[in-house]
Amino acid sequence: MRVLAFDTSLGGGSVALVDGNVCLARADEDRPRALVERLLPMIEQVLAEAGIRYADLDLIATTIGPGTFAGLRIGVAAARGLGVATGVKVAGITSLEALAQGAAGKVPDGGTVVAAIDGRRGQLYLQSFRLGPVVAALSEPAAVDLERLADHLPPGPGYVVGSGAAVAAAALSGLEVLAGHEIIDAVDVAALAAARPLPSAPPRPLYLRPPDAKLPGGRVLV
Repeated sequence: MRVLAFDTSLGGGSVALVDGNVCLARADEDRPRALVERLLPMIEQVLAEAGIRYADLDLIATTIGPGTFAGLRIGVAAARGLGVATGVKVAGITSLEALAQGAAGKVPDGGTVVAAIDGRRGQLYLQSFRLGPVVAALSEPAAVDLERLADHLPPGPGYVVGSGAAVAAAALSGLEVLAGHEIIDAVDVAALAAARPLPSAPPRPLYLRPPDAKLPGGRVLV
């Protein structure tokens, strides 16, 4: 299956074109402010490098959150627009499961992985997973106050990934931080999407709390 996958949820951007287990081409951008202008050129660059047309794709996949409000809007809007323009199905993968997938091969089968994203404002976005042939969720994604982390972390030994890994590990001594897994790789987004049935509806952003930005009069952006 040929999957065009990208992530813009955590500030930077990652684009990959994957065919089966092979990454044909990829591009990365670490400047959040550049993503509005850079995402579509990065996608075109990756397709050109691989010699693949949109008509050759089987699936488009993007992360849907949790993450930054602006980043999610960029990625989901781009994915949905490409889906409408090309007729290719579009899948949504949560940022937390994409981080957990990145630990595959580095954690023993059956091991527990906690994905922890720094949500700012005294919170982490958390979700626990069991790794094996597939990534299986052990909990629902949640925005958790720092003082309540221990109540939301699984008992026993495990691993933790993401920008909030060190904070989560400090709250529960049985967790080991997997260094180098603070950001999302679009290849992992593609792997998760390819392992699932084709989606029946376009993805929507996953917000675990209202956005920080507000309109005049205190109205919240939606």
